[in-house]
Amino acid sequence: MKRRIYIGLIIMTAVITGLLAGCSSTEENVNNEGNKTTDQKISAEERKRMDLYLAVMEGAFREENGGNLFVAVKLDTLAGLGNEAKSEVLKELKSLSANVYGFDKDKIDNSHFKLDADGRLIRTLDGSLLWVEIKEYSEDKAKITGVSWFGNTGAVFPSYDAVFADRKWQLKLISMAIS
Repeated sequence: MKRRIYIGLIIMTAVITGLLAGCSSTEENVNNEGNKTTDQKISAEERKRMDLYLAVMEGAFREENGGNLFVAVKLDTLAGLGNEAKSEVLKELKSLSANVYGFDKDKIDNSHFKLDADGRLIRTLDGSLLWVEIKEYSEDKAKITGVSWFGNTGAVFPSYDAVFADRKWQLKLISMAIS
């Protein structure tokens, strides 16, 4: 009888341990909508948008830029992304510059930007300001413009038709504006 109780306790301990181990956080979990999230709580939809924004901003930067001493990003243009996803975008843009940060128009770094007498941006000092302009966005299609700005007379605005296929955004350049 004692042996059966002892074996029962061992089995219950193993079951409880197994259940508790299943409750610990993992690198990928699934939320209620079925979207994957990472430890940083970035949903699959956010990851998809991030990939689009990164591809478009990197494409604009490759077309033309004001240098790579820094890259500032207008985070408020990254629609549909939470703060953690925006931080991840900045990290992933480190391939363009070692100094990547979120642009705040109320806290302009004078070592990176030249301003006119009224405090308006005139140009960058060996760097670029990046952002996106979303025209249309659906689950698997987008019309989007990337901007690489480095001066009032120095900027590129490539516009793309984007299609999400095979878990990747395919960009088709439809127009290019140059300032």
